[in-house]
Amino acid sequence: AGIGSDHIDLPAAAAAGLTVAEVTGSNTVSVAEDELLRILILLRNFLPGYQQVVQGEWNVAGIAHRAYDLEGKTVGTVGAGRIGRLLLQRLKPFNCNLLYHDRLQIDPELEKEIGAKFEEDLDAMLPECDVIVINTPLTEKTRGMFNKERIAKMKKGVIVVNNARGAIMDAQAVADACSSGHIAGYGGDVWFPQPAPKE
Repeated sequence: AGIGSDHIDLPAAAAAGLTVAEVTGSNTVSVAEDELLRILILLRNFLPGYQQVVQGEWNVAGIAHRAYDLEGKTVGTVGAGRIGRLLLQRLKPFNCNLLYHDRLQIDPELEKEIGAKFEEDLDAMLPECDVIVINTPLTEKTRGMFNKERIAKMKKGVIVVNNARGAIMDAQAVADACSSGHIAGYGGDVWFPQPAPKE
């Protein structure tokens, strides 16, 4: 499951006479919807509330003090290709402030329709965002892009969602920032390495 062939041993497949084919774009809607789901789960503080109920507890105040509306928040996507654009379109009805960083600016008409603002400088965008979503491919330029220094530029209490590739993040830097509270919540369906080591 998933897009891309970076998790396949291509030389071994070739040696065995196997064809490795990518169906690029086949899951873009699924990923954009999943990102929106993760944003809402983290902002609304859903998981601790769910865990409370499962454990037979009922402390609404204990959950509500960390539950926020998405409306009025600033959401930035790092990458505005197929998935990033779909996410921005899905966020528009929530009345968020929408920012995006990419190598290229999206079509001005679509940009106006979505209400998203292009930010050429990633490091200038990060401190503005309450939520940051990673939608960039894994390349030598993006590998380890979110290290300790870049995470420090984010707003304290930021929510980070990464459905792209785990290696874009420095896993230890993310874990440390979550422990310190600098990152209030991290959600993603990717990690590096996958599956995550037990520790």
